Amino acid sequence: MDATLGEHRFNGTRKSWLAMVSTKRVILANGSRLLREMLHRAIDKADQLEVVQEIPDWEELPPALETFHPAWVIVTQSYSKHSHYRVDSCMEEFPSVRFIFLSPNQDNVKMKWQTSGEEEYSNLSLEDLIHILEKDLQPT
Repeated sequence: MDATLGEHRFNGTRKSWLAMVSTKRVILANGSRLLREMLHRAIDKADQLEVVQEIPDWEELPPALETFHPAWVIVTQSYSKHSHYRVDSCMEEFPSVRFIFLSPNQDNVKMKWQTSGEEEYSNLSLEDLIHILEKDLQPT
């Protein structure tokens, strides 16, 4: 810690102590490597968000949830019947995690949490998505 600046070196960058306290952890899951890397770079620029892991397949998701306790998991594929089963299983075990499904070939984003909460957005910008991730959302 640099006492004069009140900052820590954190994940290769300098973030203020306040930002570290309120940082929300994000896991980028599945989908194209290119899309995961683009999201990672965009999220890294947000003060209140930290990508803790990128995972290429579903089998790595449960251990990552247990290790990192993220606020969000961003899945870069549409919300299909196959992913529905896996996500519901993860939500039962980790009820505080929220899932966002980005559909790269469609213009919509679906958010799902605690098996009963769900919202859908369309025509979001990257800035809009970052704003959603940073907000303190309460389950409804």
